[in-house]
Parts: sequence; structure tokens; C-alpha cells
Amino acid sequence: MTDTATAPAAAAAAPQLSKHRIEALVDGIFAVAMTLLVIELRLPEHANAHSNAELLGVLQELAPTFISWVLSFGVLALYWTANHRLYSYVRHVDTPLLWYTILLLAGASLLPFASAVNSRYLSQLAQVVYASVMCLMSIGSLLVATRIYRHPELCAHPMDKATYIAACTRTCIMIVIAIATVVVAGHVVGIANSAFMLLFFARPISNLLTRRLR
Repeated sequence: MTDTATAPAAAAAAPQLSKHRIEALVDGIFAVAMTLLVIELRLPEHANAHSNAELLGVLQELAPTFISWVLSFGVLALYWTANHRLYSYVRHVDTPLLWYTILLLAGASLLPFASAVNSRYLSQLAQVVYASVMCLMSIGSLLVATRIYRHPELCAHPMDKATYIAACTRTCIMIVIAIATVVVAGHVVGIANSAFMLLFFARPISNLLTRRLR
């Protein structure tokens, strides 16, 4: 009886950290990471096009970098959107939630590097680098979602089970796709990145799952 009575008091006595500071950090790091992606998308120094045909040749050289930019920008947008939705439940944060979010941000800050490796080196190892960064972001996102779901005292309104399962499903789909690209790269390197297009089916699948659970 005493433990039950003291638990809410202990939770109330714990420091309530503002969620706005971590949200500002999330927005800042994602904005910088998205901006850094485009730095790789520059004309080669040797480019000296004097005709449309020569310019077309130069642009074709940039095609792998452009594809990598589209892919990485989309990945960052998906993770930022997911984090934004998760934090819509949060009233204030605690130390574990802060560090789980920072783990997600560590992956986001590494993505421009992984994107550069992925665009310059068409190899399975390059795909491993990119997939590893995506998995790091996914683990951070899963931990954030789990912390918010299991600790309703942090929330302005608790996350329901269907929403939690859907969020975890989306993130797990991203991990599976990242691993799949490594497997594909071991057989056909050039088309491995095309598997990432499946990421855009993650949300419709999770939405369908949410409707069924509700």
C-alpha cells in the first residue's frame, strides 16, 4: 500500500524536462542533415560542357549521386515525420527518452556520410554502411516509441496500443528493407538501392494494421 501511494509522488517529484528543447534539436539536426545531402550533388571539377550532348553526359555522371540524394532525403523525411508524430503524445521528457532520441539523431547525422559512400562506391560494403545507419535510426525510433507507450505519465494523452504497434511495424519494415538491400547487393549491386522504394509502402501497411486493431 505504501509503495503504491509513493509511486505517483515519486513520479511527480522527478524533474520534468521540457520537450521543446529536444524537439528543437531534432529539427535542427534533421535540417542540417538534409542540407548536407545536396553538397554531394555538384558538377565534377573537370566538367566543361559546350553543348547539350556534353552537358547531358555530365548530368549522367551525377545520376548515382542524385538517386542517393532522393533516397536519403526521403528516408530523413520519413524518420522526422515519425518522430514528430510520436512527440505529439509527449507532455514532458525524461532522461531515457532524451537519450533514445539522441540515438536517433546520431543516425540522422551520419546519413549524409553513408549517402556519399553509397553513391560513390557500388559495392556490398557500401550498402552495409548505409543499411547500418538506417538500422541505428530505426533502433532509436523504436526505443522512443516504446518509452512513450510504456510511460503514459510522460504524455499529454497516452498512446493507444494500435498506434504503438503500427509505429513499431513501420520501423521494423524499414529495418527489414535495409537488410534486404545488403543481401541484394551481394548478388546484383546496381539495383540494391531500388529496394528502398518499398519504404513508401510502410505507412499504408501500418495504417491498415491500425484500422484492423481498432
